[in-house]
Amino acid sequence: MHTANEWIRHGFDVVMMTTFVLSAGYFLLTVITIFLRRRTVPTEQTVPAEFPRITVQIPTYNELAALNCAERCLAFDYPKDRLQILIGDDSNKPEISAQIDAFAAERPSVKVCRRGSNIGFKPGNLNHMINQTTGDYILILDSDFLPEKDFLRRIVQPVIKDPSLAGVQASWRITNVHQNHTTLMGAGIINVIHIVILPFIKRFAHTGVFCGSAELVRKDLLLENGGWTPGALTEDVDYSLRVITAGGHIVYLEDLHCACEVPYTPRDLFRQQMRWAYGVMRAFINHGHKLLLSRLTRTRTKLATICFGGGYIMVSCFILTTLFGLLSIASTWGIEPVGGPYTAADLVIDTVGNFLLTCGMLISSLCASFIAGFSLRNVGKLVLASLSIGLVLTFFVGKGLFKAAVGLPMQWFMVRKNGNVLAAT
Repeated sequence: MHTANEWIRHGFDVVMMTTFVLSAGYFLLTVITIFLRRRTVPTEQTVPAEFPRITVQIPTYNELAALNCAERCLAFDYPKDRLQILIGDDSNKPEISAQIDAFAAERPSVKVCRRGSNIGFKPGNLNHMINQTTGDYILILDSDFLPEKDFLRRIVQPVIKDPSLAGVQASWRITNVHQNHTTLMGAGIINVIHIVILPFIKRFAHTGVFCGSAELVRKDLLLENGGWTPGALTEDVDYSLRVITAGGHIVYLEDLHCACEVPYTPRDLFRQQMRWAYGVMRAFINHGHKLLLSRLTRTRTKLATICFGGGYIMVSCFILTTLFGLLSIASTWGIEPVGGPYTAADLVIDTVGNFLLTCGMLISSLCASFIAGFSLRNVGKLVLASLSIGLVLTFFVGKGLFKAAVGLPMQWFMVRKNGNVLAAT
């Protein structure tokens, strides 16, 4: 007959072993991705007889940074008669909307779309803009994204070669990495996704996942699938799962980068990552079983898609490990264990040992950030940020996962961007 403490210890061991396996998987995945990265061939560009019609959609909510993004889109090296630019303004501040209107008035190529509210959040805004979209493909750019002049010409290359594609996702590169420890932490998370996870999925399953911005989406297929899910906090992952379940393919261009920002305050980073965790969990709850049962999707594609959300499984394991550890301490309080008292030295040894066994995600982040251009000094700062800000962040991500798992609602949060201070004039 097992005692309560023995059950707690068994639970701790199971979760710890699961965390170790996932950590080892991240480490192996990182090594494989880095090894294959050396063989990456740049995307070849072709000049078709006629470029596809593109509508750029820039959803915004009280963000003047959208004007910086629109200015970049106006400079695209792309046939002007095949390009439409829409700013979806959900702002509830009249002064912000007035500045957006003034910007558009001086640039006839830019059209402003409004619906008078922020119902359904970003996907609701995107659905509203579809009604005025003339392009065959939609390029979605969040307001803080700053594409280069040749970005559009390069991202359309895959759909020119294969019109059956559901769309294309470009890589993200963070511009405010070195602003402070918070931006280092945020950049580290993005780097894992865009330098390790997505390239691995691309090579293993020959597909990709939409990431919400710097993505090219086929309009007719989007409409066939019912558009974006209103209220979804990660409409990108939600739509990706629906597309992949139906046998569709998404191309990831790891050699095509789009500059963007990460939150620069801990509060904004915590809220952003909590929102993302909630949205991804809800997407898998709503569509994961359909993906696993789909006969139109290959097994390796299913595994690769699940891998995209693997980081959240690890976060759950970290939290459970901590919980079981605290329960174990509480259940044995005042009882001298077999072999003598548990000393501070024992605690340090166990903590360091457990950390080394479960630091695969941190190693992945360090390697990805080094590839992204981090110096050895900044890699050290990232370690410090991960062991300070990252520990608190784990709690907020866990909160988002828990609320999603039990079906509790999650509030939409807007995060501040440097670009709002440096808006185009």
